Amino acid sequence: MNEADLLTLFLSVNQDIDTQFQFWISITFAVLVASFVADERLSTVERVVVTLLYLSAATILMTRYMSALSHQQDVFRLFDEAGLTRPAVPTIAGGLRLGLFTIGSLVAAASVLFPKFGARRSGSIPVRLE
Repeated sequence: MNEADLLTLFLSVNQDIDTQFQFWISITFAVLVASFVADERLSTVERVVVTLLYLSAATILMTRYMSALSHQQDVFRLFDEAGLTRPAVPTIAGGLRLGLFTIGSLVAAASVLFPKFGARRSGSIPVRLE
């Protein structure tokens, strides 16, 4: 493989990493909004089911994210074997993403299971639909 092919492969792997993270952010935001809107209208069984579904999806995305990181290391090895300089990758971004995946998933799951956890909704203005 020449340098252009390796750079294309590298960019493809990075795009996969970004895509997994974007999917995770989308489902997490949806769960947080749904949790807020549903408030206490969901039964305990429904809350547990939603939480399990969310955590399953988050785990799948985390696994795919980790797989993409592994592929990135494979591409780096190809650069090394070809005697080419590796593309720069900000290492702090990977750590922050991993932290966000973990902490964000736990917070989202807790928001579904415990709707009043940390919420101050007693002073809210009632909305009347006509």
